[in-house]
Amino acid sequence: MKTTRCMRAGVSLIICGSLFLASDTVHAHFPWVTVEEGKANYFFGETPADRTYSLPPTIGKADILMRSGADHSAVDTELIETDDFIGKKSVGEVSEKSDVISQVIFGVYNGSKLKYYSQYLGGVMPSSFSECKPIEGMDLQAHAVDTDKGVDVYVLWQGKPLTDAKVALFCDEGHQEGDGTTDKNGKVSFTDKEVEDGINGIVVGHKVDEDSGRVGDQEYDSAMHYLTVTFADPEDR
Repeated sequence: MKTTRCMRAGVSLIICGSLFLASDTVHAHFPWVTVEEGKANYFFGETPADRTYSLPPTIGKADILMRSGADHSAVDTELIETDDFIGKKSVGEVSEKSDVISQVIFGVYNGSKLKYYSQYLGGVMPSSFSECKPIEGMDLQAHAVDTDKGVDVYVLWQGKPLTDAKVALFCDEGHQEGDGTTDKNGKVSFTDKEVEDGINGIVVGHKVDEDSGRVGDQEYDSAMHYLTVTFADPEDR
């Protein structure tokens, strides 16, 4: 991968969100999880660079899990509030080669249930989707594959390819570097120029109209699912 730094202007998720979330329930902030300098970080922001927004109470209760194959183990975290970071950090060391995940229901907004999914993809990026291991119990998820031209991202909904999903790509400085729509295989491709050195992050939204129920004392008649995924440029590994 090329290691050019972010040069283009950033685009607020409030704006780009309307392109792929197809709902007035668009939120500018999403939970993200990364592993850097031996610590798992969980924060609520517009991009992987936005790390100083206070965690909403429901988001703050999310469990952070380290994934090893089909097994998940809880990551012990503590709330950290500094000038440049507000969120949860792991108490112990977490390897950057680990996969870390989280999912949480935010609540109900404008009659729609909001559920967030977060992934950090650690270790060596596979060169084929057949090498990726889907996450059991996580409805919306994505997997990244290293290619000769860049990185392919495969988005799954309930274990099957999610087609026609809009995917936005951000660099670790928070600038939008690319976007695309998944094909029949749930795949969207980003080039070497779009995937930059450091942490890259993607956002995917998926609306389910045929869903209803209650969250606490609030009723909903549809559901919005949002996924953020972070991964390092394969050339950084």
